[in-house]
Amino acid sequence: MRMEGVIRMGQTGKEKNFVSCVIYLHNDGATVREFLGGVCDVMQNNFEKYEIVCVNDACTDDTVDQIRDYLEKSGNIRSLSLINLSFYQGVETAMNAGSDLAVGDFLFEFDCCRLDFDPELIMQIYRRSLEGYDVVAAAPRHGVPLTSRFFYALYNWSSHFRYRIRQERFRIVSRRAVNRVNQMNVYVPYRKVMYVNCGLKTDTLVYDNREMTHKNRNREERGIRSGLAVDTLVIFTDVLEKFSMLVSVVLFVFLLTMFGWIIYSVFSRVRPVEGWLSLMALMSFGFFMLSVLLTLIFKYLSIILNLSFKRQRYVAEGVEKLTK
Repeated sequence: MRMEGVIRMGQTGKEKNFVSCVIYLHNDGATVREFLGGVCDVMQNNFEKYEIVCVNDACTDDTVDQIRDYLEKSGNIRSLSLINLSFYQGVETAMNAGSDLAVGDFLFEFDCCRLDFDPELIMQIYRRSLEGYDVVAAAPRHGVPLTSRFFYALYNWSSHFRYRIRQERFRIVSRRAVNRVNQMNVYVPYRKVMYVNCGLKTDTLVYDNREMTHKNRNREERGIRSGLAVDTLVIFTDVLEKFSMLVSVVLFVFLLTMFGWIIYSVFSRVRPVEGWLSLMALMSFGFFMLSVLLTLIFKYLSIILNLSFKRQRYVAEGVEKLTK
């Protein structure tokens, strides 16, 4: 059981809480050794019991080979499991797979293999969670892409929840928060939003991150992330209602303008040719906006159906126990 405000220590001076580290991997061969080294050193020095769960999201480079080689040469990882997904399925689905396998009292979720922070930040996040927070995230201060800033700004503007979200590098989640989120929905489409909206206390620590080269994403990765952004806005915000209202206001202003033009034509010397041009322009614009609204409604209904009936969240080839 988690104790708030008290750090539980064993006879060795290490934490007695069992923690799990879920690490997302997709073509991270260039950085995975350094990242594993930093995370595992913190775990080894501070926790009596821990596990590492790596999720291989269809890596096509030497990421898995780098992990195996690191295990053979370092020998400082007590428990590491590797989930091999059958095909590329994106970070959210992959992390759901890792969360299902993890059994710790606390879960560290690392969405990417970028060690642009001091490893001691991991323990700062952990100690903060012991102060009564079920979800604590570490957010970089610099280097957030413009597209991500736009997405978070749009979400925070259109969401009616009290917590705001931003780009995060990793987070710690209590077992209570994991169970709460799993009870809220059969399928977890976007963990970050589900955590901040589950009703438990959350916090975010902002750190000054080191400059690192951004990993280039292929078309498939960009497509999945773009789809995730759209789905998140549709599911968790009222952006559709606000957009529909905006369209309605624009249509209403356009109708008033056309009505004013007709009145002006009646009481002036201007005599339009039968009014066909204005009528066709009005009908074309109206039907175009109607088609936009129907498209948004169909998208919304499609997401609801997927969330209600989709049960197979990920497809895994198998789970390898790389340590004894």
